[in-house]
Amino acid sequence: MASEAISSLDEIENRYQGFLFDAYGVLLDGSGLIPAGAAVWHDLRKRGKSCWILTNGSSRTPEQATAAYRALGLDVTLDEVITSGSLLPRYFEEQGLRGELTCVLGTAATHELVQKAGGIPCGALDSHDYAVVIVANQTEFPLLETLDAVLTHVCRRVEDGRPCYLILTNPDLIYPKSGTTYGFTAGSLALLLEAGLKLRLGPDAPPFAKLGKPFAPIFAEAERRAGHKNLLMIGDQLETDILGANNYGIDALLVGTGLTRIAAGMQFHPEPRYVLSAWRART
Repeated sequence: MASEAISSLDEIENRYQGFLFDAYGVLLDGSGLIPAGAAVWHDLRKRGKSCWILTNGSSRTPEQATAAYRALGLDVTLDEVITSGSLLPRYFEEQGLRGELTCVLGTAATHELVQKAGGIPCGALDSHDYAVVIVANQTEFPLLETLDAVLTHVCRRVEDGRPCYLILTNPDLIYPKSGTTYGFTAGSLALLLEAGLKLRLGPDAPPFAKLGKPFAPIFAEAERRAGHKNLLMIGDQLETDILGANNYGIDALLVGTGLTRIAAGMQFHPEPRYVLSAWRART
């Protein structure tokens, strides 16, 4: 079924009980709030609609992310923010990783998230014999030296017959820094590590467990909070927002305010249920 082009969210709003908004490219970019997107968020909430921000951002704790959104002028509560980093406690519990030394490629907040999950955070250059690697962000560490160290460490552990667990909280490859500039993010670093590990270790290379969009864990958390699957995912990236929603069995709206360019007659793969070229004010 071809995507349905709409001119405003008003046209489909009553079909859904809840709305999942991607953050960057939908509600905000590197310059701050996207005003029209923020207006849609506020309008929905004023009318009693349930809304959540569903973000692969792992550089802040949910508390820090909520405070940052509010400081920009977005009216949002802590329960309405679902970050991929906030899934770490459940994952560490399920995989029996509590108490494990954990190499963190990320920010100080990512170290805090690992501590809350029960891991013992360390840096890649600290000469620790860590068993877990978390790739969460691309800043606050020396990039090439860190990737070299992680590649070497994981290869040595596997070749010694010892397990090493790899976790990617942010599968995004790039992100819109502003309307016209883009940057690489954590997913690209994980791809680089995966390629290097496969060259050295072949089929013994450990896979990354991926917690953020387009993978199921973050959508399962949204369903848990909502209490149902009658949700609409609103995003700007085909390979994370749209693919993730499609795979999880919920509808998706592609909005042309971020990474994916939308023009008349374009076809998309994966295919969203709806396409909205730009946010429109409520009619």
